[in-house]
Amino acid sequence: MARTASRGGPRGTYSPAETRRALLASALKLFEVGGYHATSVEDIVKEANLTKGALYHHFSGKEEILQQIQEEYIDDRLRNCRRILESFEAPAERLRQLILESLVAIDQFRAHVTVFTQERRFLTEERFAAIKKKRDELDAMYESVIRQGIEEGVFNPALQPRIASFGVLGMLTSAYNWYRPDGLLAVSEVADQLSELVLEGLTSSASGTSSRQ
Repeated sequence: MARTASRGGPRGTYSPAETRRALLASALKLFEVGGYHATSVEDIVKEANLTKGALYHHFSGKEEILQQIQEEYIDDRLRNCRRILESFEAPAERLRQLILESLVAIDQFRAHVTVFTQERRFLTEERFAAIKKKRDELDAMYESVIRQGIEEGVFNPALQPRIASFGVLGMLTSAYNWYRPDGLLAVSEVADQLSELVLEGLTSSASGTSSRQ
């Protein structure tokens, strides 16, 4: 029997990669709208115009799909943040770029962010630990940049890097609730506003420095 990779695909063709992408896209859409718990395997394959056999050929079940969606988002962010740290040296500029990256991720991966934020509690211990390890790696990048700025005398030496990074990350995480790509300001302009706010706080009382170093 001929199989198709996704809805509307060419008859008589089968692409494992396209089938996998179709299943992930279907699950992402359904998890975002209705939530993980309310979405069944039957719902996913129906939306993707595939069969349960196709799903179980590529995934062990619904939870593995949820993990893959989480990893698509966090892996992309890790790649971008590593690139930023490799491309910029000054701590203030590194932090500006990390803040911009965070908002761009919300813009480009809004459905992923929704699922990442609201549905990760459904991952069992081992799968959750794998995602948490990657999230901790991302968080550590922010802490390392703030620590660098303090050690170089750019940021306020009275600050604790871990506490300061938690504050910055908390602010950026909450941006998911209010930032809208179709708002009055472009994503870069919103990032500039948040960067000024963060850097003003980090550089306060740092002698002989400015937020633009």
